[in-house]
Amino acid sequence: MNDGRKHSHARPSAAIATLVAIVGLELASAGTASAAPVASNDHDHEVAAAQALADRLSRQVDATDHRHVTVQASLQRAQKQAHALTGSIRQERRTTQALRAEVAGLAGESYTYTPSGGYDSPAQVTTGDSATLLSNVVVVSEDTDGLAQRMAQSADTMQQLAAQRAQTLQQVHTLQASERRLAVREDKLQARSDAAAGRVQDLMGGPAVQYAMSKVGNGYVYGAAGPSVFDCSGLTMAAWAQAGVALPHSSSAQYSSGRHISESELQPGDLVFYYSPISHVGMYIGGGKIVNALNPGAGVVISGLHDMPYVGAVRPG
Repeated sequence: MNDGRKHSHARPSAAIATLVAIVGLELASAGTASAAPVASNDHDHEVAAAQALADRLSRQVDATDHRHVTVQASLQRAQKQAHALTGSIRQERRTTQALRAEVAGLAGESYTYTPSGGYDSPAQVTTGDSATLLSNVVVVSEDTDGLAQRMAQSADTMQQLAAQRAQTLQQVHTLQASERRLAVREDKLQARSDAAAGRVQDLMGGPAVQYAMSKVGNGYVYGAAGPSVFDCSGLTMAAWAQAGVALPHSSSAQYSSGRHISESELQPGDLVFYYSPISHVGMYIGGGKIVNALNPGAGVVISGLHDMPYVGAVRPG
């Protein structure tokens, strides 16, 4: 193990006290030792309750997301069906128009007998509704080639397709409304879930940060894990033990002991790692700062997040 043996930094100054005040942490004192068991028990219950809420909200987010995805898939199918029905209606309309043209052509080749007697000229029978024409007049040739039946079938088909499309479009509108409601619900639940997870992190990370900050100014000894001297992973291990989280005494092992997070996700208490291969670890305290057992010359100090070659971060717990 080669923890915290890189570059030297200046010893902590009076600015440390100011930063401690800013992050709202108090130095540990011996006078609170007798009350520690009760406080710890209360804290554990608070953490458990916050974690239960976070877990419940996370499940609700997952369930809502699953329902949202299902509705979106149904909506896409309904929209596709409506589009197909529109195409079928257009095709059937073209078929009807072709039949009308055929009726007009057939009527143009024949004279028709009228109820008043005599015959009409072809020009008189090529206008108007073709279906009505076929049903109300007698074509002299009587050779309609089944046009009346085909026209009737086409009309029925058009009516059925129009009814199906109307029903499908209503389904589309219903699914669109449902999709919008689920999207809003999912966003709200996600915001609550994120806040609950943040609360858990605050409750768990708070004791760890408080402990680590209380050790600012203490010395560095390789392989030590407190209570008065530390190496880098010894400090983070001892600090997270205050929150009931066991970490290995190795910076590289700690890098594999939790959930990896991006720099933009950093919260107080998260562990940050340096150098390649990893050989140093510190604890993020907010404001672009970390607390870490730096080296024998500096001891436990506050450093900038990027004072050393940054590799990544882990959230314990």
